[in-house]
Parts: sequence; structure tokens; C-alpha cells
Amino acid sequence: MSKKLQHNGIFESSRMMLPEHREAYILHQEQLAPRTRPSLDAQAAEEMSRLLSNSMMLGDIVTITLFHEHDDIRYTGQVLRLDRPARTLRLLMEDGSRDIQMNLITDVALADD
Repeated sequence: MSKKLQHNGIFESSRMMLPEHREAYILHQEQLAPRTRPSLDAQAAEEMSRLLSNSMMLGDIVTITLFHEHDDIRYTGQVLRLDRPARTLRLLMEDGSRDIQMNLITDVALADD
């Protein structure tokens, strides 16, 4: 009897992969790989700083996007306090307040009302 037909040889010799399975496998591998943090140019950093200051002074509601290895995290609220030496800010949200590290912020935008 052929070696391919013994034990698990039938499945080991089958190396065919459907295009749908290949695409799903590639997408899965991309999701497993950690992302790199995007670098911000000076103009974008200045705009984010302006929006955070306006939120603290004028009470504007902002949406802050934080970098995470697998997916971005978004918080919406009003900035209560900016602590520049510690590089943190306190954000007042509907369900309480949260301290956020400023080096993780990738985007700040005015919230849609």
C-alpha cells in the first residue's frame, strides 16, 4: 500500500488551498502582527495641542484616538486637566474621568454632536 494512504498521509499530501482560505489566512496574519506607531509631523502635533487646549478652556467636546498595537481606541469627552511635565491629560467622559498618556495620542478631533 502507498505511504500516502496510511495514517495521516491523505491530509499531509493535500496541499491545495482555496483562494478564500488564503485571503482569510493573510488577513488573520496581518491582524496578529503588531502595528508600528505613526509619527506625527509638527503641524499635526500643534493642531492637536490647540484642540486639547480649547477643550480645556472653552469646554469643547473632543474625540481622542489612542494608538494600540492591534486597533485604535477612541474616547470622547472634555479635557479637564493637562499635565505637560507628566505628559498626561484627564478626560471627563459620560461614564467618569480617565487619565490618558499624551504620547499614545495619534489624533484629536472635535466630536460630532
